[in-house]
Parts: sequence; structure tokens; C-alpha cells
Amino acid sequence: MMRQAFVLRLSNDSDPRARHFAGSIEEVDTGRERHFRSTEQLLAFLAECLTPTPDNGHQPGRRGNEGS
Repeated sequence: MMRQAFVLRLSNDSDPRARHFAGSIEEVDTGRERHFRSTEQLLAFLAECLTPTPDNGHQPGRRGNEGS
């Protein structure tokens, strides 16, 4: 099983030189997907996916950790 893998789709609104990214991202393991309009939103989703939460007992990137 693939863990901590993501599919990132960048929109035309992205501007890598300005470090601005927009588009959508999907966590492959759980199928969670998020649209983002800023680099901060992208990083927040990644942090959410990769940070274990004490209340669910699951490791990051594993099914059942879908509290989006």
C-alpha cells in the first residue's frame, strides 16, 4: 500500500516565481482531496494529512484518518 503519496494538480493561477500555488491535491491512500487557492492552504492540508491526531489512534496517511 502506498503511504504519504499525493497527486498535485496546479492551476494556471499558480506563479512559482512568486511562490504562489493554486490547484488541488489528493492524498492517494485515503482519497481525500482539497482545492487550494494559496500556498498556505496547500501546506495546511499537507500538515493535516501528515500529523497524527491523539483522538483517532491512526498514523498519518492511513485510512480512517479522514477528518477533513
